Amino acid sequence: MHIVISWDIKAEGASWKELNEKMKGCLSGYSWVKPLTTLYIVKIYSSEERRQIRDDLVSVCRDNPKKVNFIMSPAMEGGSYGGWLPKSLWPKIEKRTED
Repeated sequence: MHIVISWDIKAEGASWKELNEKMKGCLSGYSWVKPLTTLYIVKIYSSEERRQIRDDLVSVCRDNPKKVNFIMSPAMEGGSYGGWLPKSLWPKIEKRTED
């Protein structure tokens, strides 16, 4: 099972980096791959893990109103992705999206 998360930070320089690290911190302990600048494919094992990640991300956003937005997919099983990415990313994506 996996989820896809992406966020947008309306800040620059050190502020952007600090907020990005806080958002990434919400994924600590999970297996993830980042195929685009702020798009993450995260391996999860339950709906509760998705809920916890969502709650942690919402907390960062509430602490930084008007600076951070994110979107998260529902939990998904299997599936395959297509696109134009470096070949080295595809095995990493498959590792997190296979059942």
